Formats: sequence, C-alpha cells, structure tokens
Amino acid sequence: MKRAAFTYFAVLASLLVVACSGGGGSPKTNPTPTPTPTSTSTGSFNQAAFTCPTSDTSAAVARAPGRALGEVARRAAPRPGPVTPATDLLAVTYGSGFASGARTQLAAREQHSGAAFVREFSFSHLGTVTRIVRVASGSSLEQVAAQLRTQPGVRDVARTGFRRWAQSVSGPDITNDPYFQGFGPGAPLYETASSPGQWDKHAVRLEFAFEYSQLGNGSNVHNANALGSPNVKIAIIDSGEDPTHPELSSKITYQRCFLTDPNGNTSSSNFETDPTGHGTDVAGIAAAATNNSLGFVGSGGNAVIYGYRVFPTPDDNCLDPTTTDSQCSSDTGDIAAAIEDAVAQHVNVINLSLGGGVTDTCSNGVDPDPTEGAAIGDAIAANIVVVAAAGNGDANGHGQPNVTAPGCDTGVIAAGATGLADGQPNGNGNSDGSATSPTEYLASYSNYGSPGNAVNSGNAWGIVAPGGDPSAAESTCTSTGCIDDLHWIENIWTSAPFDSNFSGDCSVDLNAVGTTTDCRTLIAGTSMSTPAIAGAAALILSVNASYQSPAAMKRLLCQTADDIADSHQGCGRLDLYRAMAVALGDSSPPSARPQP
Repeated sequence: MKRAAFTYFAVLASLLVVACSGGGGSPKTNPTPTPTPTSTSTGSFNQAAFTCPTSDTSAAVARAPGRALGEVARRAAPRPGPVTPATDLLAVTYGSGFASGARTQLAAREQHSGAAFVREFSFSHLGTVTRIVRVASGSSLEQVAAQLRTQPGVRDVARTGFRRWAQSVSGPDITNDPYFQGFGPGAPLYETASSPGQWDKHAVRLEFAFEYSQLGNGSNVHNANALGSPNVKIAIIDSGEDPTHPELSSKITYQRCFLTDPNGNTSSSNFETDPTGHGTDVAGIAAAATNNSLGFVGSGGNAVIYGYRVFPTPDDNCLDPTTTDSQCSSDTGDIAAAIEDAVAQHVNVINLSLGGGVTDTCSNGVDPDPTEGAAIGDAIAANIVVVAAAGNGDANGHGQPNVTAPGCDTGVIAAGATGLADGQPNGNGNSDGSATSPTEYLASYSNYGSPGNAVNSGNAWGIVAPGGDPSAAESTCTSTGCIDDLHWIENIWTSAPFDSNFSGDCSVDLNAVGTTTDCRTLIAGTSMSTPAIAGAAALILSVNASYQSPAAMKRLLCQTADDIADSHQGCGRLDLYRAMAVALGDSSPPSARPQP
C-alpha cells in the first residue's frame, strides 16, 4: 500500500511561487549504505524519481523554479489521495528463531508456492521476521497465500505494499527567532490576522515551557534542558528534509533515504534532499534551530533531527488529489525500512505526518498493512514515542470519525489539528471568535476518533494541536490581502523544490538584521499538528527520561492538555507549559488555559 504525506497534494495550481536558495551542509554520522537490490525490469514511470540522492544538494529530476522572489506561496488544507494496495505483494511473517538460519529453504518454499522473494524485515523487539514476496502474474493471490500459511514457521500471511499519502513560571522565554517573537502586539499570540508569527507555538505556551531553562524563573525548579537537548533524537520520516536550509543545517545529524519503484527496485543512500517541501516544513515545526536570530523555533527546541526520505521525486500529477501516480506516494515497505533504521539508531521520537484515505483504518488497533504495522509495533516495543497524523478527512476535506493508519495503530499517539476562529470566515465555514478573543476548535478537515471528548484522559483517541484551517477563498485568492495569517501555520520550506509548483517564499525574514534567505510557506493540515506534538515529546524527554514510553508520554500530554470545548477534541489541546511543569515536578504547576 502507498501512504501519502498529508498536505502532499495540497499545492494548488493557483499558487504564487518563488525561486529559492539555501545555506551550508549538515553534519552527519551515517552508516555504510545498505546494499541496494537491483532489477532489469522497467515500467512506465520515471526511474530517476525513485533514485535516492548521492549528496545533500542532488537535484534528482528537478526543474528550475520560476517567477520572482518575494511572492508568497500558500498551500490549502490538504486532502488524502486514494489508497491503492499493491495487488501482487504478500507479507509472510515467521518467528525469528525459525527464520534465522533457513533463508534458502524459505525462498524455495515460497517459490514452490508461486511467490518470489522481494525484501525482508527483522523486527527484533517483536521476535518476528517478515518476508515480502511477489505473486507471479496470472497466479491467484488467495491460493498462494493459503499455501504459504501451511508452511512450517509461518505465523501470518497478508497483503502488503500499501501506499501512504503525504501537535507556572514568572514570564515567557521569547527566543531571538523573529517569527517566534512575532510581528503582532504581543501576548498571548504575538500575531494577528495581518501580522505573521507563530501563534501555534504560543497557543500551547511553548515560551513558558522554555522559561524553565532560565535561572530566576519564578518557580521552584530550573533545568537548562527545558530549551531542549541535542541528546534527544526526533526521526522525521517524510518527503525528505532540506539539509542545506539554515534552520536545519545544524539540526540534521543523520540522514537515510529508501525509495522503491513500482517494479520493486529499491534504492537507498545516506542523503535526503526534499523536492516537495513537506518534510522540511514538518522538521521545522518539530525542531527548527532555536535562538539563532533567524526564522522560527520548533517545539523540540535543541533536540536533533534524524531525517528520512521515503517519498520519490514528484511530478505535476501530484497537484491532483485524486491521482494514482506512483510518484506521489510512499511504499509502506520504505516507511517500514525507515522506522526500523530509526529503531536501530535508538531515536527517542518518530514523527509520521503521512497516512491513507478515510477507508484506510485499523481493526482493533491493527494496521491494515502488516509490514508497516509490524515496524511501528517494533518501535513501540522499543519504547520509542511514535506520533502520527489523524488524517485530513474525505475527498472534500471534511473531517471524519475515523483516524487513518498509521495514526490508528495501537500505541501510536494520534495527532488531530485545531484551527483558530478570529471573527473572519475560516475553514469551518463560520466567523466565530473575534480579533481580540480568538478561540480554537477542531479543524474542519481533521479526522477524530472515539471517545471523541475525554479531556485529560489517556484513553481518548488522541490529542490535538494547532494545524490551521483557512477558508476556501484564502486557499485560492491571488492577492495577499485575502489571507488571514491566524488561519495558517507558517514555517520553513525546501530551498530546492522539484519545480515552481512546489516552491516557497525564499527571502530574508521580515525586519531581519541579516541577509540570510529563509525559505518558508503558509500551510495547514494534521501534518502540521503532528510535529508540534512530536517536538513537545522531545522537549519533555530532554528534562525527564522517565517518559520514554509511548503510554507514559501520552498520559502526561493528555493529563495536562487544555479543554477547548470541542466535542471531538480527544483528550484536549496540547499545553506544553503544563506538561513541562509536571515533568519537572513544579510544586505549583500552572492551571489550564481557558478559552477566551
């Protein structure tokens, strides 16, 4: 099956675009590349699009960006692409003990059953080995699966190869990052409808969580790592992350790429360009460089990024949310390979801003794709906190009461998105709230689960965080005057897009002192709320490692969440200030922030 990054198809044809440029390289501690399987088979697709880059600046299949600097790119609340499971792939799961020394024998049995070996995954924390096999053309998938189930040592056989489509100190610690400082009048959001900033970070009170890093902060505790620790690793598994972006060049300390084409040929490397911008944006929301006098801050502060690319280079078909073009989505086998590599690298948090369509849901917490599900289960068993998007609704962008995979997998923290109502028409079709008293609500496109409204309970379907919710008019208008900054999430974007349709605004920051270009965009989706929550988990782990457990982390984030009075809010909206206070043992933790 293919998974799409939520927002992957959100780039509308009417977007204004810019030419971009980026900064220096990134320090890496990459391993020796994994041998790459090869095949002589070719199909009607662009092979180069499925080839991993060989350097941080590789421009695989890239076309030159167009138009002039200074124009603002906008990306609408995204819609999921169709879920198209492969028709000829099976995942055969063995106990690891049985499979450990019998590879030749296993391959012979699989071949005798009518299947050919493709790739293998060893899930050490689950004690299983999954072998992906391809059923010969003209053979019956069901008959081959039935025969494989009779083989010694086989625990399960199921279809695989799905595709996946592209949250009490005395005062705030406002870093010197200009968009975190904002261009509005100040607290509580430091941003207005016509002045940009990071309202999303101030809504969850990140500045107050940071304040615990300062001496004399007015509380009974102080911990320098409340600004984040470089010993904490966040794996961003996405379209790649731009390692030359000045907000990421010092933060990405490890890179891997896994790309499998429709014929099953897998390319891998230790580099990861980002031709779409989605993964770069997600990485920035999670852990953009902090206190560097540039751009933005991430929820994780000084935590480091382990960057993974699992999406091929797109083509312009990817602008169509109904496309089935293989270049627009990721093979779940590549997602599993990235997760397993992250497990081997002992990351602390995994961010998955990707998923399927509204029908791609779990049964009792079991992922519909066994390979992806096993990889996530292995990470959960290794006590890695996994955060995944709840999903961006149906084909019309309407939120649905079913969290999509992998957000619905057991042990995963599902991330829903909130929008801000400020008296102007928003994606929810109303004009609630006001400019001086904006209110949060579940974004119009955000999926949700059951129980839908279980504030502060770890049994809720998930937790929500800012994701933005622009109106349809804001997504398609051609003048900046119709944009309400409070309806969007603004953060960084790739400096090396595939073409002008995937470009962002690459210019110096507003009111900037320096001349460094800082590529950025306005965007909305559960892809944006997910890294807000993943970064928050990393910030908590920077001060208290006892929360290095998916269940413990969800309990903490839920018990300290704010009630936004929405019937589908899960356990509430993330409040990083309250979570940090509890994690640090503040004897006078802050109370919940009520809706204005």
